[in-house]
Parts: sequence; structure tokens; C-alpha cells
Amino acid sequence: IRLLVSTSGKGANLLLNVGPQPNGEIPAAALERMKEMGEWLRANGETVYGTTAGDIAAQPWGVTTRKGNRLFVHIFDCKEKELTLPLDCKVKKAFTFADKKPVKFKKTKEGVRLMFNEVPQGIDYIVELIKEHRKIINEKRESKLK
Repeated sequence: IRLLVSTSGKGANLLLNVGPQPNGEIPAAALERMKEMGEWLRANGETVYGTTAGDIAAQPWGVTTRKGNRLFVHIFDCKEKELTLPLDCKVKKAFTFADKKPVKFKKTKEGVRLMFNEVPQGIDYIVELIKEHRKIINEKRESKLK
């Protein structure tokens, strides 16, 4: 699962190289992993399907993926109750993806600090950030309309 998410966080695709055994059956270990991945994707697929690489390059703690003004922070390894993201944008909301519980956050000179009630656990602890959507004005189009 972390390989799949890390690949998405880098803007790439993951190809699973699973082939049949000489008897035509898929190896049991591969079936089990694909089943686990399918279960994870049913619950969290929105954070990888149709996304691009996030606004933050891969970090020791995990990766980010993005869809529009939604930034998904995939935390694999955080040892503290706080995580500072090197972001230079305005965040409107932050919450856990799984249960939509609010996550406290604060803009700092280093970026955006997420503050958790406890150290994030699990194979992939996902926090969704809603960023302020900035309108991009095409100056050439604007001048033609005048």
C-alpha cells in the first residue's frame, strides 16, 4: 500500500507484475496482497485515483497527492504529535480522511503545522487539507473582452 501511495505521490503509476504459476494459478501471496490493496482502495481510493503529485516532494514521513484544491497528506512515519508541512498557501480546513474529524493546524513561517491529539498510526494515516482556491485570470482573454 505504501508503494502504491508513494508512487502516486510522485505523480507516477504503479504496474503490478503478477503472473500465473506453471499450473495457471496466481500465487496465494499475490492474491492476498491484491485483496488487501483492493480493500484499502475501496476506503481510500479517492486520495490516489485521479490525483497528481502533491505540493510537497516525498518526505521521510510520507507523501502528498492533490486533486484540485484538496491536498491529501499520506503519513507513513510520524514520531510526534505535530507535523510541519512546507506549504506556502492558505489552508481553509484540515481533517482526517477516514472519519472526517477536524485536525488542528496553524500557519507558521516554516509552512503549515498539523497538530494531532496523538501520534499518527497505521500503514497510511491520511489528512485532507482544503486549500483556498485561487482564481487564475488569463490577461489576454480579459483584454479581448474589453
